[in-house]
Amino acid sequence: MGRSKHRNRKRNANSDNNSAERQQKKAQWQEKRQGQGQKHYEDLRRENKIFDKYYQGQGFVPDGEWEDFHKTLTNALPVTFRINGNRSQAKEMLEIIQGQYLQKMTEVKVDGEVVQPPKRIDWYPDQLAWHMDVSRKAMRSTVMYSKFHQFLVAETESGNISRQEAVSMIPPLLLDIKPHHKVLDMCAAPGSKTAQLIELLHADEKQRVPDGFVIANDADNKRCYLMVHQVKRLLSPCCMIVNHDASIFPKFRSNSDGEGQKMEFYQFDRILADVPCSGDGTLRKNPDLWKKWNPTHAYSLHGLQMKILKRGLELLAVGGRLVYSTCSFHPAEDEAVVAHMLKKCQGSVELIDAKSEIPELKTVPGIKTWRIMSKEGTWYEKYEDLPSNLTNQIRDTMFPPTPEEEATMNLERCIRVLPHHQNTGGFFIAVFQKTTNLPWLKPTTDETSEVDIEEVAKMVQKEADKTETDSQISVDSTALTSGDDKKRKPESPKQSKPSKKPRLQGYKEDPFLFMSADDPMWPSTKKFYKLPDDFPCNQAMYRSEEGSKRSLYFVSAGIKNIVECNRERLRFINMGVKLFSRSPSPLVPDCDFRVAQECLTSLHMKFTGRHIDIAKEDACIILTEENPFISSLSDKSAKQLNDICPGSVVFYYKPEDSNAKPQCEVVFCGWRGKVSVRSFIGDHDRQHNLMLFGMSLEEIKAKAATLKAERKALAAKSVVDPLSIPMDSDKEEKQELQSNEKLGNKNEQSTDNKEELTHIDKGSKEQSDATDK
Repeated sequence: MGRSKHRNRKRNANSDNNSAERQQKKAQWQEKRQGQGQKHYEDLRRENKIFDKYYQGQGFVPDGEWEDFHKTLTNALPVTFRINGNRSQAKEMLEIIQGQYLQKMTEVKVDGEVVQPPKRIDWYPDQLAWHMDVSRKAMRSTVMYSKFHQFLVAETESGNISRQEAVSMIPPLLLDIKPHHKVLDMCAAPGSKTAQLIELLHADEKQRVPDGFVIANDADNKRCYLMVHQVKRLLSPCCMIVNHDASIFPKFRSNSDGEGQKMEFYQFDRILADVPCSGDGTLRKNPDLWKKWNPTHAYSLHGLQMKILKRGLELLAVGGRLVYSTCSFHPAEDEAVVAHMLKKCQGSVELIDAKSEIPELKTVPGIKTWRIMSKEGTWYEKYEDLPSNLTNQIRDTMFPPTPEEEATMNLERCIRVLPHHQNTGGFFIAVFQKTTNLPWLKPTTDETSEVDIEEVAKMVQKEADKTETDSQISVDSTALTSGDDKKRKPESPKQSKPSKKPRLQGYKEDPFLFMSADDPMWPSTKKFYKLPDDFPCNQAMYRSEEGSKRSLYFVSAGIKNIVECNRERLRFINMGVKLFSRSPSPLVPDCDFRVAQECLTSLHMKFTGRHIDIAKEDACIILTEENPFISSLSDKSAKQLNDICPGSVVFYYKPEDSNAKPQCEVVFCGWRGKVSVRSFIGDHDRQHNLMLFGMSLEEIKAKAATLKAERKALAAKSVVDPLSIPMDSDKEEKQELQSNEKLGNKNEQSTDNKEELTHIDKGSKEQSDATDK
């Protein structure tokens, strides 16, 4: 026994020594790696002679501005963020940012120099977009900026703020989206522009569930799953994520008569084609491009860009609007693509002069003539001048149109954003409007609009029969940088060939099934929540064919129509918002489902039987205390709670007069127990709501620490002093607190998020890391 103990002690000592050595080596490796990374970016030469020669020869940089243009490209890009405008709290959020943060950041100094506070982006509507040109050192070393950074992170997680590059915000604004529009985002990942499209669709908050919808598509299956997290923060039942190659995007069938007797093809009112590109407009945030850039990189993407734009115009309704955009300065990806498509469409589409729609945005017009350069720096004016070894690399469509052709194109209506004008990245935008049917398509009539079964079969077979190489090229191409998106660069030909044939369907998805009014669980749920007779229960969706339903999701009527008419033709990834979560409780024998927080933005007024109007003081009590007693609330709120049985409830605050703060609705789900209540929301949402009510995080944490200390002292006293043991009359309240505490383990932060992210987590750890970044 003694020897055994000795050996164990010796083994533990050796283990401790090895652990210490490993920690030391790990620290040295991390320090070395960090130093190498810093040295890499400090020593990186932000210059490229052929880049200067090429763009000085194109002539779109105004005279006398080249030095400013080039110098700005060598500087880091400022941090930009946007207050989500689809929520009534946007105005309150703006007041909080200006009052609690910006006013205190005007005199912050680092190394004796004043750091400029965040500034609003002048051209973005309603002061909802801001940028700050602050170094990492200033962000970390100053208390005020550190607090502001924590605020941005928390509000981004709760969906009230979006981090997005400034120029990336332009295309959605130029689409002029209305609540009834059918919108398609052809190359959507990672989803920042999609989120903006959803905001614009929900701009009229009186219409809780708009008639229109947003379809977000991307060819990369993994990035589709990453996009779910970005889009879910907007809490919209009118959005769907699909996975298809944008250049052969399938038509959507629609049940036009509501009875399934007549099927038509959808045509979209608005389409965003933010296509994959070489991305030299992102040099400020991707400095590695300085060393790699040459003019031929753009040529390999020219064909794909034309295919995506062509397909987008085919899916666009007559009278609809399509925005084509790249984060590239290169004419072969910009004006050349636009000019070729205008020529091909023969007057059926036209360019819109959209500059007047954002008057404060500084831009330069599109160019009418440009030149093509080889990798070695040789200029070519015409396709006929090319040597034979370049004709396979450079297409005739990359050259400018003839003067006669250009006279009808109005290429000057294109928009090019230069970095030095408003301290942004580089961007190109062209806005198309469809005036008549495209010449290569049949005109749409009542007779020809019905689905051609043979055409459907050909489309499905065409996409299903793609070869391994085509599938991989499609994924790699759409994974390039597009707008503010961090997308993968194309791999070398040797690496691009997969070892195994890729699965066209990606991850296997559970089915999307809709509930009917005669479902056994619906009558009890409807009765418990006193849902109105016109509640669209057939828009409630579940994902499991077998066993009990764990969760119900809600989608708009338009999204439901797409699912039912296109089950075998589309690769659905995600859609809708969570409506109910199964949460059985012995206190609630009549209903096993509780309300999910996600659906309340759109549907909270539907839960008339469990809708509790609360005052500001009540909201603060419920959000700050773990299990406040019903008797601690106002008489009005207590009466409403006492009139209903235990179970899930919806707490609703609405300002009663013009002087009340906040001047916006606040709604969150909770639980009514026997004698107490509690909130059922995640930490970020809880912090956001408390901030709207004027409570700082420091106050909340201090109060929580005080309560914890008091409880600890009370518990110690009850052990020492027998007289402090609770009387029988207190047992019920104590049991209630314990019951609610157990129930709290299934709150919105744990159960809902774990369940909602099930399909996202099917990806690798790298996907999660990319989402966090």
